[in-house]
Amino acid sequence: MWQCTLKASTGASAVCQPRRPGLLLVARVYPTDKWLRLSVAFAAAAAAADAPAVNPSTRAVKNLGRAPKFEEGVFVAPNASVIGDVKVGKGSSIWYNATVRGDVNHITIGENTNIQDQAVVHVAKIHQDIPTKIGNNVTVGPAAIVHACTIQDHCIIGTGAQVLDGAVVGAKSIITAGSIVTMGKQVPSGQLWSGVPARYLRDLTSEEMQFMQQCSAEYSQLAEQHSEECAKSFEEYEADSERFKILRDVGETGLPQKNETREDTGLYFRY
Repeated sequence: MWQCTLKASTGASAVCQPRRPGLLLVARVYPTDKWLRLSVAFAAAAAAADAPAVNPSTRAVKNLGRAPKFEEGVFVAPNASVIGDVKVGKGSSIWYNATVRGDVNHITIGENTNIQDQAVVHVAKIHQDIPTKIGNNVTVGPAAIVHACTIQDHCIIGTGAQVLDGAVVGAKSIITAGSIVTMGKQVPSGQLWSGVPARYLRDLTSEEMQFMQQCSAEYSQLAEQHSEECAKSFEEYEADSERFKILRDVGETGLPQKNETREDTGLYFRY
């Protein structure tokens, strides 16, 4: 709502102030109409003054004065949410529809760790005062839940798995898809756990440990690509569409789309 004070009766200006402080509007009064008509120079500012507060993006949301902190090369998907007291290490990624919520305690995510689509990372304070700590080179699979626990370096938390309050997953361990690591459970390093509740199955092989390292590295590279794409403007997307159309047309003719060999170079650039 705006409150206006008329300074003169004819052809004069009026000073309008919103009930929400901070804006001042100067309007011109025209006495020709039955009702006073104000020619407002800054109508957009008036509308903004009464508009409700919104978050245009939930990539990084402050909570109780604490905002997320991101190191170099972090990718947060446009519709992911990172809230409150959260620290994310270099090269890590928070994927589409994932939520990392550090509202009642803090969350630490190490380097080159990926929190995949629709995963939830949260903390606890009501019954137990437990933050969440996720190490380096960790993969948290799609729709997994990591709640007030510790996950050490080079782990994989499978699709839809849950790691609950006070649990510790040791380094280079795998929790299989859909498993639940119950409250306070300790998973030793280098083991495969599965089931509801999750139980020890066997030790991991050297090939599986190598795969775990490869998985986090590949996701870091993929995150760089998505980060670049998500940062593009509409005009850049249009230009890309035209370029890809040309490449498809080239492919249909049987001509090389890239100068991958020495023989391709002249043909590619002549095209």
